[in-house]
Amino acid sequence: MEDEEKAAESLVSNMEAAHSPSPVHCCWPHLRYWAVTSIICGCSCLGIVALVFAIKAEERHEEAKYWGARARRFILASFAVWFAVLFLGPLLLWLLSYTIAQAE
Repeated sequence: MEDEEKAAESLVSNMEAAHSPSPVHCCWPHLRYWAVTSIICGCSCLGIVALVFAIKAEERHEEAKYWGARARRFILASFAVWFAVLFLGPLLLWLLSYTIAQAE
């Protein structure tokens, strides 16, 4: 009788383990939201690549840290490129006009 109870408990615990895979979380929570934000507020082509990698990180539990790290790099690159275009572009134009004015 005890053997049957142990076997039943073992079967139930194995079935529960099979139906509820333990999720592997990346270092950053909500990686997909950051990727979508980088599409909207950053360089969209890099943001799309980041979104693809973020989805891969959520789907592939064994390689989640690898894909999550790649998504993070593309998210940061997207924001950096947008920052460079938004703030450094006008600064470089101002410097160019200043040097042309000094040359005349």
